[in-house]
Amino acid sequence: MTAPLSTLTKEQLHDRIRGILYGNAVGDAYGLATEFMTKKNARHLYGNGPIAFGSEPGYPVWEDSHRSKWDRNDFTDDTDQMLLILQSLEQTQDGCLHATNFAKRLKEWSVIGFPELGTPPRGIGYTVGSTLTHPDFRFNPHKAAFDIWNSRGRTLAANGAVMRTSVLGIESFWDEPRVVENTLAGAKVTHADPRSIISALIASILISRLLRGGGQNAVQDTGRVWNPKLTEEAYKESLLDYLRRGTDLEGEKSENPIYEEETAVSTFKFKDSKPIRRMIPQPQQAKKGIWEKIKAFAVGGDEVVEEKNKDRPTVTLRDDIGWLGMDAVGEDDTMAQLARSVVNDYMFLVRQTDVVPSTIKIAHSLNQDQETETPQAPIVSVQEKWAKELEEHCFPKILEDLELGDSAKMGYSFKCIGIGFYAVTRQMDPTPTSEAYHGPSGLFRGVMEQMTLEAGDADTNGAVVGSLLGARFGLEKGIPKNWWTELRHREWLDPTIEHFAGRILSMYEAAVEKEK
Repeated sequence: MTAPLSTLTKEQLHDRIRGILYGNAVGDAYGLATEFMTKKNARHLYGNGPIAFGSEPGYPVWEDSHRSKWDRNDFTDDTDQMLLILQSLEQTQDGCLHATNFAKRLKEWSVIGFPELGTPPRGIGYTVGSTLTHPDFRFNPHKAAFDIWNSRGRTLAANGAVMRTSVLGIESFWDEPRVVENTLAGAKVTHADPRSIISALIASILISRLLRGGGQNAVQDTGRVWNPKLTEEAYKESLLDYLRRGTDLEGEKSENPIYEEETAVSTFKFKDSKPIRRMIPQPQQAKKGIWEKIKAFAVGGDEVVEEKNKDRPTVTLRDDIGWLGMDAVGEDDTMAQLARSVVNDYMFLVRQTDVVPSTIKIAHSLNQDQETETPQAPIVSVQEKWAKELEEHCFPKILEDLELGDSAKMGYSFKCIGIGFYAVTRQMDPTPTSEAYHGPSGLFRGVMEQMTLEAGDADTNGAVVGSLLGARFGLEKGIPKNWWTELRHREWLDPTIEHFAGRILSMYEAAVEKEK
């Protein structure tokens, strides 16, 4: 008997789709409180929490030159870019992400922001920003992304692709090969490093499998063939070949890939808006050295920042944070099995890719790299190093192993997907000392607080964690109500999500009928 496309009801699917998208936005907005901080700085400003969000009490978000760009409870460029993908999918409505349509939409956003929300472009990361300036970006984004990666020594494996990928786990979620195709196309618009691409891919695939009912019954999951094409070597080679798109590995063939042909429906249309300019006058300041600038950016230190934060309460540590914490609650065996199936199924993209740097030394590793080969520690291929790192990051022994607040490595894509997988595989605390940490929404709250206090690229980490937990538990029971109902721009976000969810469910019902 053929397995159903999903074991979830239509109502459950609707709730989970909303949970994924709201989880992305809420996690992004919550994590902004410590974005780019070290763990030490975060603890200095917020103790062991909680951080105020929605209408709930807590330490107010530290206002500096970075965080002051956003209103209270507002999401950042991470969710902006996810919504750009959503808008691209809503335009074409054929289940496919058209890479050039998304690229043009992203380019436009980098100039005018979101006219619908009245917000300018803010928080664009280095890799995305550099790729956007490439002369070929709008018409050959995959080549543009490779050129930028190549010009930086093929070492940048930033997390900008994984932060926006949640929506691609929803589109055609019942058709895993399509999810794979869409995610690869979307990730490669700005990121060429295979580590960035597989991070986005396994996040999307885990979301799609959760929407199909995975993670609830270990026996059923074990016998399930999620993507039957993975048994075909030709299919796997086609995915490896896709990683070469835009590269110089095969000359003209790979440098000039063929994109979807534009039609009357899919042709990109500019938004009817003039560029948004937000001018925030700043008092004249004496010039500072680089270290003074870094200090002012991370934890304040200049007169303007001190004035904005003068009424902050004194930081004290709570005797009881209300629940056991991520390490102590332990792993949910069924969820962990599902997560491992995703990593195992697509690990070949790391192990077999030939899109690699020219050196074997990898800067971002949980373990110290070997400089020289010895009988006890032979030098292995770069692909095997990447595979080992992916395994270590997705399934760490404890949260601290991820070193999320390490300032030199905080934007590494494996860290981001690592905290996502670690968080979504946690058990709920059976006996929390505070009712606020009870059940699925309590797990969301506790995970988000603990992750944010680890600092680092916390808004991106939060976006991934939030979307994965939303896929597992849904919105109504899975996310604290005061958090998502008081999210900035909810009056626009809610109908946008509802329309998208309605289209997805209609397509899903048509697919179910076709299977009969």
